[in-house]
Amino acid sequence: MAAALHQHRARNQKKKIALAGFFILSLICVVADILIGSQGLTLTQVLAGIFHPAASDIASRVIIWDIRMPMSLMAPLVGGALALAGAQMQTTLSNPLADPYTFGVSAAAGFGASLVITNVIAIPFIPVEYQVAVMAFIMCLLTTFMIAGISSVKRVSIEGVMLFGVAIMFAYDSMLTMMQYIATETQLQTLVFWQMGSLDRGSWEKITVLAIVLPVVLGIMMKDAWQLSSLKIGQERAESMGINVNRLRIKTLLLVSLITSLSVSFVGAVGFVGLVAPHIARMVLGEDQRFFLPASFLLGSVLLGLASIASKTIMPGIILPLTVVMSMVGIPFFIFLIIKKGGKF
Repeated sequence: MAAALHQHRARNQKKKIALAGFFILSLICVVADILIGSQGLTLTQVLAGIFHPAASDIASRVIIWDIRMPMSLMAPLVGGALALAGAQMQTTLSNPLADPYTFGVSAAAGFGASLVITNVIAIPFIPVEYQVAVMAFIMCLLTTFMIAGISSVKRVSIEGVMLFGVAIMFAYDSMLTMMQYIATETQLQTLVFWQMGSLDRGSWEKITVLAIVLPVVLGIMMKDAWQLSSLKIGQERAESMGINVNRLRIKTLLLVSLITSLSVSFVGAVGFVGLVAPHIARMVLGEDQRFFLPASFLLGSVLLGLASIASKTIMPGIILPLTVVMSMVGIPFFIFLIIKKGGKF
């Protein structure tokens, strides 16, 4: 008994060390992202601009504080949010291929945002700058619960749910194309640029919103970690342990909709972070939600941080859309998962 307890503690200690390593990696990505740019600032200039801004020249200060830092800090926050959303969709829907992008949730948020951008819908009593996020959240919520409803039908297989999600994604993409068709030139430019996914929209205000919302959401999910872990043994067994599975799913999917809608409304559609990061976390740390959730968040931060760095270095002088960079990694990984499982999940 004592030996088993010692082994359990040793495994948990290794998992904590792995989490610390992921955290350090995410910090390295942020620092590297701030350093890389077309202006070619040195490490000394960047550090001076961050810690002693008054002593830096105006140009360096503007580049660091108004351009690079908002983009570099948005990357880990949005990446972590999308990875967390993907991890919880995979858990609550019992589908290893679930993520906001592949299941059309990001596309739903995009369509909701397009309704506001093209002035088709205006929400009274809400400032214009927040209407995009509100409509994105509403559409995310509707789509997430549609998918949850299909998933709860016993005769519908995991593959069927996946195909339903793909169908939703195509449906929203077609409606988004319609919005582009009726948009003005300025609105069209905004929609196309926004659809590609870019950290250029990062701002200190958006960073503040995510920095407040994400710890609260992660805290709620961590509080439910034991109940979420129990879902892996099946709904009936989880219910026999006194867990209200339906209430847990609804609460979790509400949180998923919130963080997905914020992420998409802030930086646009970014694919595959929510698919790749949770699977890496699962391979390294297993299904225990106490470690799986923070690991997914941190690995999502690392992935989008690396994508941000790659978007600036693949073609010097040009910042590639995040969707392009993430697709280079996400699509092969998606195919790998299907081949690995032999098409059965």
